[in-house]
Amino acid sequence: MSKQQSLSVSDLSKTVDELVRRFGAWATLRAAVLGAMKHQQTRNHATHLSDRLRRDAGLPVREPMPGQPLVPPWFPRF
Repeated sequence: MSKQQSLSVSDLSKTVDELVRRFGAWATLRAAVLGAMKHQQTRNHATHLSDRLRRDAGLPVREPMPGQPLVPPWFPRF
């Protein structure tokens, strides 16, 4: 391990120690976990889009499942 790498590791441990001393262990751990989860949620999902928006974006349109009504259940009936 080079001298520069060992300085980086010791600086990181000092920084973590300072964060734990200043904010507490649970708050530091919570912030680290939430930060890691935030980076995982950056993918775009198209599962919630309507067929019209999917068509406009050039995505394949979902086929209705057999036995499923074509009208959404919340749509007012006449």
